[in-house]
Amino acid sequence: MAFITWKESYETGFTAYDAQHQTLFRLANRLQDLLDHPGSGTSQDIAPVYMAFLEMTRDHVRTEDELMRWAGYAPADDHDAAHGRFVELLESAQATSDVRSLLQTALLKFKAHFESEEEQAFLALLRSRQYPPTAS
Repeated sequence: MAFITWKESYETGFTAYDAQHQTLFRLANRLQDLLDHPGSGTSQDIAPVYMAFLEMTRDHVRTEDELMRWAGYAPADDHDAAHGRFVELLESAQATSDVRSLLQTALLKFKAHFESEEEQAFLALLRSRQYPPTAS
């Protein structure tokens, strides 16, 4: 069973943005699979998936922050700050001996954030807007 499942209702119509979300979901599920099976999830197995998740998260945060400002999303500053804290949490995995625990925490935060009312309200706002030239 997948850790987090992409639903058609998450689609916004912004192709690049939706593709980033789908990639993040795939990477989160792969990381969770590795964390759930310690024998098969060595540091060498986890590292490339973790780095891909970190890089995609950084890219996605930039895209989402741009879309929030474009759409006039009122809590954009708070959302932006939460993104910054999440990226810092992911980056801190590089300097800890308990990578598994930290990544598990990060994945749970990712899932909770995506399923939050705030995030769903933003996705609904995007669905109601025309495509911006920079995010389609």
